[in-house]
Amino acid sequence: MRVPKLLLFITALATLSGCASWFATGERPDVLVANITPLESTPFEQRLKIDLRVRNPNDYELHVTGMDVRLDLNGKRLARGLGNQAFTVPRLSDSVVTIETTTSTLDVVRQVLGLRKVQALNYEISGVLHMKNGRLPFENSGTLVEKGELSGILAP
Repeated sequence: MRVPKLLLFITALATLSGCASWFATGERPDVLVANITPLESTPFEQRLKIDLRVRNPNDYELHVTGMDVRLDLNGKRLARGLGNQAFTVPRLSDSVVTIETTTSTLDVVRQVLGLRKVQALNYEISGVLHMKNGRLPFENSGTLVEKGELSGILAP
């Protein structure tokens, strides 16, 4: 009877030590769009290079092994990208990483045509930072252009 209890205790201890990150305290990193640069394009596909600033508000380094990113404008997907570039975000600091994304030309045209109906240009970036010991989701949003600022640019 003592052996099963001891075995159960050892199994529980091994499981909990493997999941130490479950008990880690800390905040999610902020991921912000720093710059967007158009790359080569075809009639069906547009490529964008997006520079992302990853801010680490924690007292430990983040060792990122890859990213999965989605960028929406006014609630509609603009671009999606995957990257396997490894980088480290120092504790209480930030790093800029570049990821190449893809979108369809049709999605870009829809976004441009939709700008005439919208008073503000809002964005949302979401995704996952892949770490050695798991995944860390993120999301951030904001306004690129306030109400009324587009009216003079897009007037017919």
